Amino acid sequence: MRTRAIVDLGAICKNYEHLKQIVGEPTILMCVVKADAYGHGAVPVSRALARAGARHFAVATLEEAVQLRTAGLAGTLGVLSGFEPGEESEAAARGIYPMVSSEEQLERWNETAERSGRRLPCQLMLNTGLNRLGLDFVPGNGSGPSALLQKLRECSALDVQGVGTHYASPENLDSDQTERQNELFQRQLQALRAAGVEPRYVHSCSSAAIIHRAGDAWSRQNCTMARPGLALYGYVLNAVGRGAGKASGLVPALDWRARLAAVHDLPRGTAVGYAASFVAPRAMRIGTLSVGFADGLDRRLSNRGEVLLGGAPCPIIGAISMDLTIIDLSAAMSARVGDEAVLLGAAPLDAGTVADRVGGVPYEVLCRITQRVPREYTGAASGR
Repeated sequence: MRTRAIVDLGAICKNYEHLKQIVGEPTILMCVVKADAYGHGAVPVSRALARAGARHFAVATLEEAVQLRTAGLAGTLGVLSGFEPGEESEAAARGIYPMVSSEEQLERWNETAERSGRRLPCQLMLNTGLNRLGLDFVPGNGSGPSALLQKLRECSALDVQGVGTHYASPENLDSDQTERQNELFQRQLQALRAAGVEPRYVHSCSSAAIIHRAGDAWSRQNCTMARPGLALYGYVLNAVGRGAGKASGLVPALDWRARLAAVHDLPRGTAVGYAASFVAPRAMRIGTLSVGFADGLDRRLSNRGEVLLGGAPCPIIGAISMDLTIIDLSAAMSARVGDEAVLLGAAPLDAGTVADRVGGVPYEVLCRITQRVPREYTGAASGR
């Protein structure tokens, strides 16, 4: 096999249990498995989490939700950005609910409920400062009943089961943005409850807030749910600012490897790869790995990344091409064709470290691994 990703479902379930301990009872977790569970495989990951006790899941699109329902996933299943026009009927038929981020989405879902003759569940996503998606609701401005409250009264066929918001920079401990967002969210909740909306699920904390804000008195104020995504897979954005420390207790769940397809001995001064971006400074041994940017290996790692071969660090040299990558074998002179190199895994080649090399974030390192890379599953929850 030219390249493969090995996913430890047991590690994901351990991360789930760790996060449950952090948020504590009675807060429950909504497991975010969008983007194919951040590249880990949405169906096997969701099944493993369900066996571990998870009952609430969220994805980014209806297509992702339908894939999980078709695979037999039970429990509540929400679409984080709501539905595109025309998706409502299929969603209702499959028991998938929207996290409503606009009044238009609210109206369309209410019309679907009226046509079906039954109340349909939904959750409201409120904008508190991320200013990306979310219902704009500023209570107590003295201008009379807000448009949102009026719209909720009109949409009487809906069962508003939850209310959430999304923090913009919870990992920045020097910024007061998260606190200000939380203050607005609490005022929004108060106004909704005063208008008769009593959500069962209230949530604001995603992975970084769960990990880095757990000690803040307000971090779980009125919240009955939290939404871990990246942390389920063993990562969290590093905290910055006063008091920032390293997160502990999370286990990276994915190990990406590639087969050594060729070995060459080069004389000094020999150019390597497209555009001759590397020239051998000395006589050296190089190897060609059967992986490239079409598999998801970031091309920005050309001449700056490294892999591990037999435990030895081997720098990436030359430009990463579509299907192949060249490495310096000076530290692994005994390497042979067929050996496997580690591209991504635990430290020192975890997704955070790799992301730092290219000025990125762990999310993109994991999500970039394409479907051309077969996933293999191990761990206590893999069913094996």
